[in-house]
Amino acid sequence: MSDWQDKLRQRLSEPKPGRDAHDRMSSLKRQDETPFEIPTTARKAAVLILLKEEEDSLIFPLIQRPSYDGVHSGQMAFPGGKYDDTDEDLIETALRECYEEIGVCVERSKVLGTLSDIYIPPSNMHVVPVVANYSDVFQYNIDEYEVDKVVETSISHLQDANNYKEHIVDLDNGVKFKTPAFDVYGHTVWGATAMMLSELLMIIEKI
Repeated sequence: MSDWQDKLRQRLSEPKPGRDAHDRMSSLKRQDETPFEIPTTARKAAVLILLKEEEDSLIFPLIQRPSYDGVHSGQMAFPGGKYDDTDEDLIETALRECYEEIGVCVERSKVLGTLSDIYIPPSNMHVVPVVANYSDVFQYNIDEYEVDKVVETSISHLQDANNYKEHIVDLDNGVKFKTPAFDVYGHTVWGATAMMLSELLMIIEKI
């Protein structure tokens, strides 16, 4: 896998599968929706997918959000957050948030590219997933206000069909619906994070 960084960087610079990949891990409800324009009120945000080569696969950290009174309580996600006016761009947002949330400092030169942006209606966030390479040992210093725990997983784990499942989402208003999800060592990864991973997997399959 010695040249995976160059291959992935090249692939990320080309047209991406976008919604075709997202729909693999979308709820039926979302698939049935007609395309909509992103609201002008949507808040810009970015997340960081930090890939490290290990034992012929690529590992990366996910985080579990703490339980709180909000739409993403307890969910699995990538390190990331809202764009700050002091950020140069959304790549800087992703790098800054990663350092603030899990204590991992990533140089801008390690960024390989971005996946397709995705709009998250419940939080009104328009998110850019940034992909970067990391070669050092992961050493975490988590912000306990933002992060409950870090869970490392791998591309090969997600490629295993045994780790794909259906998840029942139970909304506060009593509505329930099924959605595809990944099982990551007992943690359920669904929604926007699963959709981003779906696109990453589809791209990696081609390199």
